[in-house]
Amino acid sequence: MGRVKIYVCSDELEAWNIRWKWLWFTRDIWECKYWKEEQNALKPVFSALSKLNVKSILDCSCGLGYKTILFAKTGYEVEGFDASAIAIKHARELAENEGVKIRFFRSRYEELVEKCKRRYDCVWSDNFDEISTYKYLKTAAKNTYSILNFNGKLLFAATMEKNLKKVIKAEWLKRKRFYVYTPYEKNGKKVTHIEVAEKTSEGILEHNIFLIEDKGIFRAEIASLMNPRIKWRFEDFNKVLKEVGFREVYVDAENIVVTVK
Repeated sequence: MGRVKIYVCSDELEAWNIRWKWLWFTRDIWECKYWKEEQNALKPVFSALSKLNVKSILDCSCGLGYKTILFAKTGYEVEGFDASAIAIKHARELAENEGVKIRFFRSRYEELVEKCKRRYDCVWSDNFDEISTYKYLKTAAKNTYSILNFNGKLLFAATMEKNLKKVIKAEWLKRKRFYVYTPYEKNGKKVTHIEVAEKTSEGILEHNIFLIEDKGIFRAEIASLMNPRIKWRFEDFNKVLKEVGFREVYVDAENIVVTVK
């Protein structure tokens, strides 16, 4: 066997593109379980939404679109965006496969006003609490505010624990340090996903190593991501959201942060 080519992603967006590419390729071995996990994850969100008189939703950082599709199937008018072109491509495929019509578009937070082309009753984000810098957190808050209807809501999940080191430690204790997923082969291509976890001061750094065998040629692609990033307290969110104009920020009974324009 010749040399194995190893490719290491240069930034976070590229890492997400690599991760989404190979997760989509191997979805036959995880998709059924994942639908159930996403349904359970959205239960507190649906409970919160039922009290807020919401009809239209923008799903921020929607990834492959599983949550977006569940919003649509529950009866909401929904669109989804992600910074990853790979994720958006496959989200559209997934929606078509599921028989739902959803507009998915590629965007970053700073491009929302231009890319959305409309306003929404609600923005849901399972990424807002994982933004890496305060400056970009403010950018995300400001642009989210701009695409909401009057009295619109931004919803996201966040830890209420003030001691973030304690939260990181708890997350680390329940994580497997090293995990090899079931190898998957299709059309002469075999992929083995290895996940290596590393504890850091901002959360868990997840090294996703994809070993690819394609017609006798071997290579590896490495995508490292903070998953989850545990950096912000409720006080941080309250400060930045009030700075950009949101008039109310509170935590509901389901531990969902609700922000009102």
